[in-house]
Amino acid sequence: MILSTFFRQAPLVVISGLVAAGSVSFAADVDPALSVKDYASLQSLVAKMAHQPYVAAQKPLDPFFDKLKYDGARQIRFREDMAQYGGGKTFHLEFFHPGWTAKKTVGMYDLTGGQAAPIAYDQKLFDWGQLKVPEGTKYPDGFAGFRVVAPDSFLNRKFEFLVFMGASYFRAVTTELGYGLSARALAINTIGGDPEEFPDFTHFWFEKPQAGDRFFKVLALLNGPSVVGAYSFEAMPGKTTEMFVKGTVHLRKPVKSLGISPFSSMFWFGENSYPKPYDFRPEVHDSDGLQIEVEKGPSIWRPLDNTPGQLRLSLFDVPKIKGFGLSERDRDFQHFEDLEANYHRRPAVWVEPLTGFDAGNITLVEIPTGEETWDNIVTFFQPAKMPTADEPINFSYRLQWLDEHEPGKLAKVTSTRRGFVMDSINHLNVVDYTKGDVQGEKPADWAPGKDVKIASGKAKVIDQRVMKNSETGGWRAFFKLDIPAETNLIEMSCELKDKDTVISEHWMYQWRR
Repeated sequence: MILSTFFRQAPLVVISGLVAAGSVSFAADVDPALSVKDYASLQSLVAKMAHQPYVAAQKPLDPFFDKLKYDGARQIRFREDMAQYGGGKTFHLEFFHPGWTAKKTVGMYDLTGGQAAPIAYDQKLFDWGQLKVPEGTKYPDGFAGFRVVAPDSFLNRKFEFLVFMGASYFRAVTTELGYGLSARALAINTIGGDPEEFPDFTHFWFEKPQAGDRFFKVLALLNGPSVVGAYSFEAMPGKTTEMFVKGTVHLRKPVKSLGISPFSSMFWFGENSYPKPYDFRPEVHDSDGLQIEVEKGPSIWRPLDNTPGQLRLSLFDVPKIKGFGLSERDRDFQHFEDLEANYHRRPAVWVEPLTGFDAGNITLVEIPTGEETWDNIVTFFQPAKMPTADEPINFSYRLQWLDEHEPGKLAKVTSTRRGFVMDSINHLNVVDYTKGDVQGEKPADWAPGKDVKIASGKAKVIDQRVMKNSETGGWRAFFKLDIPAETNLIEMSCELKDKDTVISEHWMYQWRR
């Protein structure tokens, strides 16, 4: 099984993405991108491309820009006064210069009046800072990506809330939370044994924003050796930044796995990690759990983990899925103690399927890591039926970047801890829940029941109990496990009950020796 990780840049750079291999190269005399007027015409274009061989772009950067390092790349800043659709009263665009990790140029088009017009690169659009470009250097023919800035009236200050750059990656912030985990268009061959493939967004078409618009709208062409797709994004910033995403995806050739609405995040260590790295911070992660909701089923919380040298792969069958996402529930600065990374202020994401999320599973891949600079968590929806060149998969979903998606009135998991029982080799698991609001009014001495199950692996539950957590007002569930020496892997779960009624999230955890 071949898995990849994604390089995470220092805080001074807005976003990064590992650049994928190759993108389409349109003929010089005919630019099919000019035929795109709306999402329907983009769908028609990708339907034709699905039957054409993939051709990698042959547009190498000048050696100066190709070899540009971090310190040089960060000197190049887009001039705010040159923004596309500038003026401050509407959404406007600023572009990223190619170089360092983002070496591919991307086609940018304005759709004013329903007619595509190229947005041309010009070196005068950038402030070059202290960077000295040698005489005779060939400048790029396009941009590496873009960021979307909200109208000045939104917060009475500049507010950048959405960035697209690198392969098919994009990230967003809210008015209260900064950049963290990354989204992308598709995950291809993340599992299955073949090398993972990273198709590119090669062209973007922007609908000119008008004063008073709540959503910024952009179309995108996805292209790679195995896949071609049409995408539509509508994004609105706020305390919760909302996006409505539509996609039509064709496969040029079969792939081992295909993930819709994938996310990449980082989990190095947390409250449940053992042993912890030698680090001054108590926890280091962008996300601490996977959250899943299905109709007529449990509301699942799966804490993330990182076991040195051990890859974790989990598949969750999700008939009639209501939503899923990665969350950073821990908002206590003292649990991180990081004044620069501000891990306690990283956004969660929540996907609400609208169409195309029928039969399939949620896949979670946890890749071992020994540092925080690599995204090692990948999750996505994997459809049961694969598209083909002639039969695409069509889907749409509402994507929220937010503080947290609440699981209704259920008692939610707030922490997961584990360790040995004193003077024993038995393993103690401690799961904290909020009070919740399903059980209604109860006597002061009432406590819920608990249901601990071992789904796989040999282990014996020798003690389990629930008590009121007087510090939080919620509940704390304890249970001990007698684990035989030959057992190396256990899948277990725990939930709180009021008689036969489930009143909490369904905590699911994978223990590894």
